[in-house]
Amino acid sequence: MKQTFIKILSIVTVVLTLGCEKQQPMTLQPSKVISLEQQDIPYFNHFDQMSNLLSHRDDTLRVINYWATWCKPCVQELPYFLALDKEFKDKGQKAKVILVSLDMTQKPLENFIKRKNITTQVFWLDDPDANYWVGKVNAQWDGAIPVTQAINKNKSLFHSADFSSLEEIKQFIQSN
Repeated sequence: MKQTFIKILSIVTVVLTLGCEKQQPMTLQPSKVISLEQQDIPYFNHFDQMSNLLSHRDDTLRVINYWATWCKPCVQELPYFLALDKEFKDKGQKAKVILVSLDMTQKPLENFIKRKNITTQVFWLDDPDANYWVGKVNAQWDGAIPVTQAINKNKSLFHSADFSSLEEIKQFIQSN
């Protein structure tokens, strides 16, 4: 009887362990981190160092915008993403905006962040082999920016044009 009880207890423990999978934290591997007064910017010189950003599925909605300081439509839509990030934080939502800069040099990016006082998380992707990684972001992406993704455990959306308002971004996030 004692052995039967131990076997049943062992099976229940295994089932509960499998059924209660703990979410693993997302890990990224930046080459370095650039410290500014506004924020620390993870620098990735190869896309694979940040690929978990796209593959990790959890309860957090990540709105990922690919942009550059030299891209006029990118800079024009940036205030909408900053406002969205502020709204997420003010409401305590399990969501975050991540701005992935595709700038080719560090100084213009640093100066832009300082001048605009950007506190929304910026990642700097400086991988010149776009032919390698653009299709990994989305098979339909031709490499033109701005583009935006919305990712969580239930969905992965892709938008390959600029936004003209905060409301338009919210509609995109809520689609599907």
